[in-house]
Amino acid sequence: MTHFVRVPAVERRLSGGRSLVHVVNGAKPVELAGSAPVIWDLLDIFSNVDELAAALNQRYTDEPAVIADGMWSALNLLRDAGLIVERSS
Repeated sequence: MTHFVRVPAVERRLSGGRSLVHVVNGAKPVELAGSAPVIWDLLDIFSNVDELAAALNQRYTDEPAVIADGMWSALNLLRDAGLIVERSS
């Protein structure tokens, strides 16, 4: 099962539901928009991808496949930006 863990970071809320997240000792902050700030926040509670998907399905009314695609896009963005690390168990 796949888990994602947030790395230590400083975050700031911006207007329009956006967030600015700066990894501790990181080169530059990353601006999160769309569903990414929501997923970033939920990763503080749920690291398990299945639990994360269930929480998103409760929150949004889109089709589960659409939600899953958006979740994976955001997780890939967060991982590529160095904000999360993947842990398999």
